[in-house]
Order: sequence, then C-alpha cells, then structure tokens
Amino acid sequence: GLPMQEGLVLVRDMLTGAGLRDSVKLNASGKISSGFSIVRTLALGADVTSAARAFMLSLGCIQALKCNSNKCPTGITTLDKDLMFGLDPEEKTNRVYHFQRKTVKAAAGIAGIMGYEHVSDVNARDVMRRGQQSNNNNNNNLLTLADHFPPLSPGCLLEGKGPAKLQTLWDNAS
Repeated sequence: GLPMQEGLVLVRDMLTGAGLRDSVKLNASGKISSGFSIVRTLALGADVTSAARAFMLSLGCIQALKCNSNKCPTGITTLDKDLMFGLDPEEKTNRVYHFQRKTVKAAAGIAGIMGYEHVSDVNARDVMRRGQQSNNNNNNNLLTLADHFPPLSPGCLLEGKGPAKLQTLWDNAS
C-alpha cells in the first residue's frame, strides 16, 4: 500500500476529479500521534483522523510485538492474569484521557495560531514541508502542501482535463 499521506491525497484527488469529494467523508489513520499530525492530515484532505498506536503507547505499550501471543509484558493485550498486574485501569484511563485531551488541544492551538477558529479550516496552503534539495540551491526549499500536492478542479477527470498521470489512471479504470 501507499504511505498514508500519499494515499490520502490520491483518494482525495480521485474523488475530487470525479466530482464526488463533497459526497464522501475521508477518515485517515496512520502515524497520527500529535496535534501537528492531525492538522497536517486534515490539511491534506481528511475529514476525520484516527489514531491507534499513539493510544497504545499512552497506555504503556512498549512495542514488544507480542500482542497476538497472549504474552504482552505490559498486560495490555493479554488475558494472562499474571501479566495483567501492570495494567491499572484507573491509572491508564487517566493517562489516555489526558493524552487525547492534550493532543486535541494542541491541534486546536495550532489552528488558532494560524488564525482559524476550527482545526478543520486549515488547508494545504497553510502547512509547509521541505521539498527535495537541488544541487545549486542551498536553502531548505520549503513548499506548502498545496505545492507538493496541487488540488484538482472538481469533475476534471470526467472532462478529460485532469493531471496526466491521474487522467491515465482514470481512463484505464473500467
């Protein structure tokens, strides 16, 4: 599969190019772990973000990779009572609650600093990302996400006016 950001942009562009973007809600997950990752993912076109690994880590997961073996050393993914001693539901509930609350607050704070009232108002022109460095250019080559992933005009793929690579994918799909 594609990395989440590139996959999200591809789906966003195909839906936009087909004139369907306003009819579909996109839920993106994958390396969503901070306020900035939420803002960036929404700016790329997601309507909602979801996190899994970040919440497992907030519970105390040490990524021992024993989830499916019933031998999780932290007690998070086991039914073995001897291993569950470290899983204090009261303490862990508090940790997860505060992690979620502070992560959402950070995302809202970033949007506020950008001048928006709501994090969903952030768009791809608001977030910067380094591009590839050229041999004769020593700066960081900062570009917006819109520069990296230019938005499409609604319905352009239906009219045969989409970017060449996407138009070819669209035309070959039947």
